[in-house]
Amino acid sequence: MDDDTGAMSLQLQGRDGTWARVPIADEHTTTVTYGGSADLWRRAEAAWRWWNDHGRPAQDRFGYAREADGHQYA
Repeated sequence: MDDDTGAMSLQLQGRDGTWARVPIADEHTTTVTYGGSADLWRRAEAAWRWWNDHGRPAQDRFGYAREADGHQYA
């Protein structure tokens, strides 16, 4: 939340300093600002599309396993 204006935004940040920000409570929610080398917002949009395309599965539908020999399963 902006201390001066009270405007609220969603911000994503990567470990490498990459960031993406979009307002969540005004008419300009299509405006995304971002910085850094990676396109973090496009990855977030791709994840959102995947989630919707797969019926919006709940968190308990996700899992990850890794065997001692290195094989992994999602």
